[in-house]
Amino acid sequence: MIIRPAETADLDSLLSLRNYYISNSYATFDEELMQKEAVSAWIGSFSNSGPHRLFVATESGRLLGFAGSQQYRNHPAFQKTVETSIYVDPEAGGRGVGSALYEKLFKEISGEDLHCAVVGIALPNEASVRLHRKAGFTEVGTFAEYAIKNGRYVSSVWMQRAL
Repeated sequence: MIIRPAETADLDSLLSLRNYYISNSYATFDEELMQKEAVSAWIGSFSNSGPHRLFVATESGRLLGFAGSQQYRNHPAFQKTVETSIYVDPEAGGRGVGSALYEKLFKEISGEDLHCAVVGIALPNEASVRLHRKAGFTEVGTFAEYAIKNGRYVSSVWMQRAL
């Protein structure tokens, strides 16, 4: 498995993985499938330096997953906080892909002027909660039925990790 910064060449694979989760889970609250332009802009919001990074895991040219750190909120009070996201191809689950992605992401942003990483995990998703605990996140609370996707209320547990 190779973990590296995401590139424009990953666009189709990232689009496919993101759309899989839109169609088959509550991990993302999007209901409409993403288009190439939106994923291209999303990839472009990251850089190879600084606090906002995007890494992919590949094996034999196949995307296994991605992990990123992005701006938490557009307010100066949160300039030292990042929100993370991580998605693993369901066929690659249980192989350590998520742990390896987070290890690389946190190593790469360790020198940045950051204080905290946060993540919201739509429930139920015990595998993601376990992964985040393993990566050093602790639970801080649950937003109960605060979102709607496909006509169903969704709750999320929020976790944080000191950086």
